[in-house]
Amino acid sequence: MAAAVSVILTLLTATASAQDFVELPPELDARAAHVYDGIMCPICNGQTISQSNSQIASDMRQMVRQRLLAGDTDEEIYDFMAGAFGEDILASPPTRGIGLAIWVIPPVAILAGAIVVAVAVRRLRQRQAIEASGLPEAVPAKEIDPYLHMVDQEMGGNP
Repeated sequence: MAAAVSVILTLLTATASAQDFVELPPELDARAAHVYDGIMCPICNGQTISQSNSQIASDMRQMVRQRLLAGDTDEEIYDFMAGAFGEDILASPPTRGIGLAIWVIPPVAILAGAIVVAVAVRRLRQRQAIEASGLPEAVPAKEIDPYLHMVDQEMGGNP
């Protein structure tokens, strides 16, 4: 709650002093652009704060610049924004808790699907090879045993 109040107060003061644009050194400017791409605009549909032209996105970019100048890491800035606006503000789901499932399930599903397709293709190729050879498919022993027994009897072999 305190973080939300802090963010709101910072946004209000940033709006009031919008002329006080914080210029970043070149090394921080690249980091700022990366952080902008990782934070969603809270009022725009599907836009990060780097894509949005809204006032709140502009204020959030200003806040990111101030935090970078203060020495915060990218993760600290993401954590601060998530604490203030909720986890939905992050462009990428977190790699912990329930967000981990979002990162793990798709690759596992793709791998399982690839295995199923590989097995199906292998079976189809085996079936096509058997059909192409002109030989009948192998009959299970339990189905052919009575016939073999009859042949043995007719040929005079021991039953």
